[in-house]
Amino acid sequence: MRSHTLAVLAMFTMSGLAACAAPGDEDADAAGAEVSSLESYWADAKKLDLGDLTRLSVGFATDGINDALSSGRNGIKFDAPDVYGVEAEPNRVLPNSAEIHALNEVVSGLAAQYGETELGTQVNKVRLNHLKSSGDKYYVESAFSAKAGVGNDWQFGAGGFGDTSITLGIQADADLTSRVIVATDNDKLSDLVSAPLAAAKAARGFVFPRTLAEVKSMKPGEMFALRGLGKLGANFGVGAPLLVADPTGGLAYRILVSAGVSGVIGGQLDVQLVRMDGDEVVVDVGVQKGKGVSFYAALHDGFGIKGICEDGKRCLRPVNIGSKSIDLGKMVEKAVAKRVNSYVALNVSGQASEAESRVSISRFHFHLDKGNAGEVEKALQQTLKFDLRLAQAMYNRDLDQATPAVFEEFDAMRAATTSTKSFGFGLLGMSIYRKNVVQKQGTFVLQTPEGAKTILFDSLTKNGGWFSGDHGFTRTGIAAQTVDARNPDSFRSEANLFVQAVVGDKHMNDDMILDNVDATLVTLFGNPIVDTLDKYGNEMQRLVWSTCPAVVEEKENGSTSSKKFDEECNVNLLSTPKMTDLKAQGLAAIEPLIKGYPADYQALARNAANTRLTLQSVGIHNFDAANGPNVSYSINARFDDAALEQIATTTKDEYVKGLREYLAAIRADRMKIGAGQTKDQARADVDSKYGDDMSKVGDVFAAKAHAYKIIGDAEKLIPSTLRGKRYVQYPLGMRFTINNDDAKTYESAIIDSTSNDRAKAATALFDELKKAMDKHLDGPLHEEQHTVYSLLPLVDRANLDVTADVKADVKSTFWSKRERYLAAGFKSVTSNAKGAQVSTISGDMFNIDGLVNGN
Repeated sequence: MRSHTLAVLAMFTMSGLAACAAPGDEDADAAGAEVSSLESYWADAKKLDLGDLTRLSVGFATDGINDALSSGRNGIKFDAPDVYGVEAEPNRVLPNSAEIHALNEVVSGLAAQYGETELGTQVNKVRLNHLKSSGDKYYVESAFSAKAGVGNDWQFGAGGFGDTSITLGIQADADLTSRVIVATDNDKLSDLVSAPLAAAKAARGFVFPRTLAEVKSMKPGEMFALRGLGKLGANFGVGAPLLVADPTGGLAYRILVSAGVSGVIGGQLDVQLVRMDGDEVVVDVGVQKGKGVSFYAALHDGFGIKGICEDGKRCLRPVNIGSKSIDLGKMVEKAVAKRVNSYVALNVSGQASEAESRVSISRFHFHLDKGNAGEVEKALQQTLKFDLRLAQAMYNRDLDQATPAVFEEFDAMRAATTSTKSFGFGLLGMSIYRKNVVQKQGTFVLQTPEGAKTILFDSLTKNGGWFSGDHGFTRTGIAAQTVDARNPDSFRSEANLFVQAVVGDKHMNDDMILDNVDATLVTLFGNPIVDTLDKYGNEMQRLVWSTCPAVVEEKENGSTSSKKFDEECNVNLLSTPKMTDLKAQGLAAIEPLIKGYPADYQALARNAANTRLTLQSVGIHNFDAANGPNVSYSINARFDDAALEQIATTTKDEYVKGLREYLAAIRADRMKIGAGQTKDQARADVDSKYGDDMSKVGDVFAAKAHAYKIIGDAEKLIPSTLRGKRYVQYPLGMRFTINNDDAKTYESAIIDSTSNDRAKAATALFDELKKAMDKHLDGPLHEEQHTVYSLLPLVDRANLDVTADVKADVKSTFWSKRERYLAAGFKSVTSNAKGAQVSTISGDMFNIDGLVNGN
């Protein structure tokens, strides 16, 4: 039984509610909608003239800011520097009491915890390899801040944002924060520790590079970062297929369009540059406390966006949806502004020692010796000064190249799960990783829309302790669209649904555990295994009550007292040959039925069967409420992307058939099955009582499953619709609601990744099914159990990850006699079965178990 801390729930409440509130979700009954083709308006960025951006000249750093910083004037304040070698040198005496930390521990810790492909792992591995293969022995990481007036000229005037000119970059009167990492040999180490900026300038001629040649001269692993208040400019949505839903057609996607919106974001900006191996430079641009200043949908060609389609008309054109004319330009502009503002304002943090609300706006990989050298230099200059448009345009123009000069790993519209973890302003440094990976000081911030923002929690379970006749559930939808910067063709769009239903009792006095065991067995292994156990377990149960019947005691005045059960009689019965033979025969009888399953599924079946037969060997009754053990049963299922597709393509009749078998298994009277009543009669009773109700639940399933399916159908049509054209493999979906008030129609528009769209559809399926179960079906289990168990038979075992967890405390006390449970061997047992093809969103991306448990 898992506990869910208030911290974790608070961590995701804001993002979960925002994600659930998509317009029209509550009305998304798409039973009649099908998506077999897409109406496409697409523009090829290959034909875009970038002259309006390449003509801008913004330069790198200046002599003025380098001289001011290296002189130490203007009240510059330094943090204690950090020094890194291959291994720790605790006895080395350095100025300012600096210690030499082990870079190899940082790298191994990052690789183990976050994977080899995480940027922090890659950058620090470059540093470790450089120290092992060069004359340099150390890296010195220095952080400092300077008040306004240091000579900051990190800004310039930019056009292309509507009809106005915008000053981009860090404000001239802003306070600056910076971080610099320099590699050094043994001789210059003391100088860099005692006066890092002066020593850096003396050694290589600059603090911040002033030319492309100086950027190239930086050693592998060296970096600089600069932060201050200002504005950045970027294009959003360029190159990504945008699917537009038809609210009149069951919210099915009908239109595919190329879109671009230029935008300006204000806030505490930062830019971080690190030199990698070869000719590669990585630049990450981020913002803290950000807010969108202005957004303009591109209705023409220019400034990095191809807005005119092949038919000579603007791509974001007016279209007829139902009886309504919708201006796609206005709609996209509103939706992009909403999404970007939601992203930059996102502040989801765990318990990190230095949690920040900083988010990455974009990350670029520049190859300085590829492509047109002049273009690459201009793009790097402009990116460092917070104008991302030229770098973005070059990436989109060169999508067909295997090794382009500029690769954009992600942006605010399509943040990839390769960067679900934000390490704030220390992203490309070393100290943040030593503190949080090596020293294990807390957890990290999860900050991208495809990470924290798409995690939805809805929990009714208790925080620890035993249940007292309680029940609850957790339903978690997760989405991820993953792009590996080293292999753009590895794109994956995934949705997962994790569900858990828990029921428990402080003093078990009914068949609650038996019902859950049978539900688990029938939904995972089918009717034969439950029918087989009936032959032996039900006979055991009848034997208990015939041998050790409950006795009604009479008081001296002749009035009746409560029923009493002979604990000792039951204990003695457990060791009789008949009882032991029945249990052994029952366990042996299921072996032929499970031999074709994987080993972990076989183990789950054996544990469940053993729990059932064990409990059927003791008297479970409701006339002595304090006599039963503390007990709970949890069923946990993880439906991966393939599993959800299987659910979505299940027919109503197939679903109702599985639901019927489940209800027959849990509602059958075990004392009667095999002793005057057959299982077929039990099924007939279910049909008689719940026939119409099961059909109504099936209608809800069919509608919600189809609402999920049509999103996937549209995703699958993108490659054929755009065959021969180049596009970013990261589809987005735009939805809105039709309103008589046009302003409200446009304001309702939202843009989301299609994977997150499917994750929300999966959670809606669970939620609406649970409501239908509550309305149409009664006990003996609760509506959340009905919902989880009804979905399990729909999925191939190869794609299902399921855990059955029994928690039992059978200690006897003065007031509660539980010797029969001890003698029978009733105990806690957890069984997990994971199909060979399961691919859940976790692991190197993030660990959902850690999130759920608040670790």
